[in-house]
Amino acid sequence: MPYIINEQEENRAIVRKYRELLTVVYPKTDKDERKAIRKAFVLATNAHNGVRRKSGEPYIYHPIAVAMICCKEMNLGATSVICALLHDVVEDTDYTLENMRDMFGDLVAEIIDGLTKIEDLVFDNNMSIQAENFKKIFLSMSKDVRVILIKLADRLHNMRTLDSMPPEKQLKIASETSYFYVPFAHRLGLYTIKSELEDYAMKYTNPTEYYAIAERLKGTEEERTHLIEEFVKPIKENLEANGIHAEISSRTKSIYSIHQKIIRKNVNFEDIYDIFAVRFVFDSPIEEEFEICWKIYKIVCLLYQTNPSRDRNFLTHPKANGYQSLHLTAMSKAGKWVEVQIRSKRMDEIAEKGLAAHYKYKEDGTDDSDVDARLEDWLLKTREILMSKDSDALDFLNEVRLNLGLKEVYVFTPKGDMKTLPAGSTVLDLAYALHTNLGDHCIGAKVNYNIVPLNKVLENGDQVEIITSKRQSPKAEWVEFVRTSKAKRSIRDFLRSELRNAAQADNPELAAKSQENKQQQEEIERFKRKVTGEISNRTIDDLIDEQLKATPSAFMLDGDYEKIKYVIATCCNPIPGDQVVGFQVADNKIVVHQTSCPHAIEQMSKFGNRIIKTKWRKGQDVAFLSGIRLTGFDRKGMIKEIIDVVTSQLDLNIRSLNIETKNNVFTGTLMLYIQSVRALTNLIESLRAIDSMEKVERIGYDA
Repeated sequence: MPYIINEQEENRAIVRKYRELLTVVYPKTDKDERKAIRKAFVLATNAHNGVRRKSGEPYIYHPIAVAMICCKEMNLGATSVICALLHDVVEDTDYTLENMRDMFGDLVAEIIDGLTKIEDLVFDNNMSIQAENFKKIFLSMSKDVRVILIKLADRLHNMRTLDSMPPEKQLKIASETSYFYVPFAHRLGLYTIKSELEDYAMKYTNPTEYYAIAERLKGTEEERTHLIEEFVKPIKENLEANGIHAEISSRTKSIYSIHQKIIRKNVNFEDIYDIFAVRFVFDSPIEEEFEICWKIYKIVCLLYQTNPSRDRNFLTHPKANGYQSLHLTAMSKAGKWVEVQIRSKRMDEIAEKGLAAHYKYKEDGTDDSDVDARLEDWLLKTREILMSKDSDALDFLNEVRLNLGLKEVYVFTPKGDMKTLPAGSTVLDLAYALHTNLGDHCIGAKVNYNIVPLNKVLENGDQVEIITSKRQSPKAEWVEFVRTSKAKRSIRDFLRSELRNAAQADNPELAAKSQENKQQQEEIERFKRKVTGEISNRTIDDLIDEQLKATPSAFMLDGDYEKIKYVIATCCNPIPGDQVVGFQVADNKIVVHQTSCPHAIEQMSKFGNRIIKTKWRKGQDVAFLSGIRLTGFDRKGMIKEIIDVVTSQLDLNIRSLNIETKNNVFTGTLMLYIQSVRALTNLIESLRAIDSMEKVERIGYDA
C-alpha cells in the first residue's frame, strides 16, 4: 500500500517519537545531557526537513529510530543518542564536521566522522566502496567502540524498513548485513540484534526457505506454548519451595539458526530438538550467582532426564564476548527435548545487550576484569591489523573477519602457560602468536610429545612445543595453513619484503626465490578458483575494464547465450525457479548465482556496483545441471529403482550417479540436467517414495 503524505499527522508523529525517546533517555541522563539531546533533535529535524525515505516517510523518522535502538536496545547513553540523531547530517546535508565540533564538542564530531561515508575519493572498478567505508569505521572504532555500536543500530533500522527498497538494493544491503554486520554484532555480544539481523538478511537472500520455516513455526506455535507451560510448572514449584525467585521466559530459535542447523546437521525441521528454549533469570549479588545457577540446574536434573553431552558451562568458561550462562537439555514429558538456560540478571543483560551492558556494570564497580581483557584484546588485534603494511581495504576486511570468531581452543606451552587461539588454528598459528620470528622459522612441532607438521590443527588441551630451523622461511602456501590474521599478515609481509629486496638488490638467486613464491601464490589462487568455479575477487579486479559499461542493468536468463554472455556459477548451480543475481566480470560476461549462495553474498557485500538484476525467462526449454544427495538402507534392486524413477518415469538426463554402501546404509550423489525447481521438487518427492529411502535432498553449495 503506497504511503500517503499528511504533513500535519507527520509533525505530530515526529513529536510523539521524540517524546518516546525522552521517556527512555530520561532516567539515564542529567539536565545538561537532555538539553544537548534536544539541541541535536532540533538540528536533525531542520537539516532533514522535506527529505523523505524510499518508503515516503519523513527522513527524520530514521535518526530518531536509531537513537531509540541505541538507548533502549543497547543501553547506550547521551553521547550515543546525540550522535545517532546526527549520524546522517554531515553526509546528507550542508552541515560540516566543524559545525558539529562547534555545537557539540570534539567527541561527538569524531564519532560522527567515523559514521560518515567516504565521498571525496575517486573510486574505480578495482576498489570496493563498501570495504573502504568499513575500514574508515574501524579506524574510528579503534578509538571509540561506540562508532560500530551506532552503525549497528543504523543498520538494524534499515533492515527493519528494507521492504521499500528496490530488489537489487535489498540484495546488496542484506548481503552486507550478513557478511559484515552480523559477525560484529556477534563478537560484541549483541545476541538479540545479531539474531534479528540474520533473519532479515535471510528474508531477502533466501526468501523461499525463510518463509517455509516461518510457516512451520507459526503452525507449531500453540503446541510449543502448551509444552513449555507443562515443562516449567514443576520446576517453578520446586524453585519456590527452595526460596529461589526466578523470572521464567521462553524463546524460539531464530529462523536463520534453524535453517543453518538443518544444513549443518543434515536433518529435517522436526528433528531439531532445541527449536525452543526456557530461560531462568534470577537477581542476586555477584558472589552468589554461581551457587544459585547450580541449584537450579540440580532441580531440573531431579525432575527430568537430561542429555549430559549437551551440557554447556559458560559460567567458568565465558565466551569470547563475555557471555555467561549454564545450559542443559532436558526431555519433557511430551517426549521433546527442551534447552534450559540458567543465569543471573547481570549475565542476562550482558548476553542480550553485549558490550554496552558490560561497560555499564564496569562503571558500577562490578569486577568484570576477564571480560574486559577479552574485549580489549580483540580491539588491540583490530588496531594491529590497521597498522599492517601494504594492506588495502579488502585485505583489511578479510583479516578483521578472521579476527571475529568466538569459538576458541586452549593450548599449553611446554612450561604450562595457556594460550588462547581461534578454533581451527594450526601449529603455525601458535608459532606466530608466540613470536613472529618463531613463526618465520617454524618447521613443525611436538603436540603431546608427538611430532606433527606445521599445518596440524590444534585441539583443546594440547601441549605444544614449536620446532624451528634457521634454514626455514615463510612460503606462499603457508597463508592457506593458518587461521589467525596475525599469522597471515606476518607471512604476507615477509613475502612482500622479499620481493622488494629482490627488485632493489637485483640479486638473481633471491629474485628467483621471490618469483617462485609469487608463482606459488598464483597457483593457490588458481586452485581456489577451480574449487569455487568462479574467478577470485583479486582476479576480477584485475580484469574489469571499460567494456563493462556496455553491460545492461538487468537481463533475462534464457538459452540464447549469444545475446548476453553469462555463466552459471558451479558453486551453487542455480536452476529456473531459484532466486538469482548476476555479477559483472570481464568481457561483458555475467556470472549467475543463487542469491543465498555464500560466494554471492560475499560479492554483493563488497562490490554492490557489480550487481545485475537477473530473472529467469518463463517458458524456456533449457536444462541446467543440478544435484541431489540420497541416503537409505541398501537392498537388492535399489539402484535400478532410482534410475527408473529418473529416466523412465520423469524422463530426465543423468550426468552421474555415485553410490557407496557401508554397514547396509548407502549414501549417493546424483547429478542430472533439469529444467526448474518445480521439476527438481517432483523428482525428490518421487525418490522419497522408494522403499527403504530415508532422505533425499538438493545438494547445497560447493558440493
